[in-house]
Amino acid sequence: MLTYLFLFLTILVSSIYLYKDRRNFIAGIFFAGSCINLTLLATLGIAAYLAGDSRIGIISLAVFLLLGIIVVPLLVGFSLIINTYVMQTREGKSLTAKLSLIFGVNLLLVLGAGAAILLANQYLGRLTGILFVFIGIDVTFTFIFSCYLFYSFLYQIIPIREKVDYIITLGAGIRSETVTPLLKGRLDKALEYFWKQDGNPKFVVSGGQGPDEPVSEAYAMAKYLKSQHVPEDKIILEDQSTTTLQNMKFSKQKIEKDWKKSGMPKVIFATNNYHVLRSAIYARKAGLNANGVGSPTSFYFLPSALIREYIALLVIYKKTTIAIVLGWILLGLLLAFF
Repeated sequence: MLTYLFLFLTILVSSIYLYKDRRNFIAGIFFAGSCINLTLLATLGIAAYLAGDSRIGIISLAVFLLLGIIVVPLLVGFSLIINTYVMQTREGKSLTAKLSLIFGVNLLLVLGAGAAILLANQYLGRLTGILFVFIGIDVTFTFIFSCYLFYSFLYQIIPIREKVDYIITLGAGIRSETVTPLLKGRLDKALEYFWKQDGNPKFVVSGGQGPDEPVSEAYAMAKYLKSQHVPEDKIILEDQSTTTLQNMKFSKQKIEKDWKKSGMPKVIFATNNYHVLRSAIYARKAGLNANGVGSPTSFYFLPSALIREYIALLVIYKKTTIAIVLGWILLGLLLAFF
């Protein structure tokens, strides 16, 4: 009962923080984690109640739990490894393409480490402690990843209904003056909101010129918007940024310079669905009051893209990341020597 009460309180408190600003990543993770744990506990409680006191019911529940712990990670692990082949076939052998492979192999290694502790504990000696720390760190970050996926989904299903003054479109790599399909998807999502509001908002196309790009991403985006009958005076170019944080900072400066009315302008940004949450966090860091909308991404590309985004978030919150790792190492040392 205390566990349920704690989870309900966590959901309540994190909801208050998210109501104030749904870009609060830490509150989002606590909210998602509490929802996931509450759902799991409730499911187990109902299953245990239905199983009753009969031996067959208890054995069936134990087998079901064991299969869930083993089969789900196995299926996810092998699916990610297979996805790597598809990713490399279509996108080339980049590090990003290998992320799903790394994550999939990692899941299989955790299962192997868990099996080693359960079946060969007496032969492992102090290696047991090392494996315990490895599993603890891995399971913790995998659970946080699950929370991130859940909250990223929740963040994007909340509709933006208010009137918008500016739509920032975040750039992506280009190979010519023509936008890539990925960047076109972002622009089409922005256009969707532009035409919904009778062409009243202004676009801020944000993206500099990389060393291997013939023109700035902002120029290519502006060219595409003009081809879609967007008036030139509705397009503001921000062509100096090279990172997402700079996208937000420099776009904010452009908006402040352009805004002539009283009050604060209403701003949204458009990017790919996997990129929305991290971009929202950067907008918050830049002091830009803007939420995001996401364009669809090819299914085969999503696993590696989401893993990359998650790693980037762990770097943003590196103090928390380091604290989790050190906490598990300290616990492992305490168990090993005391």
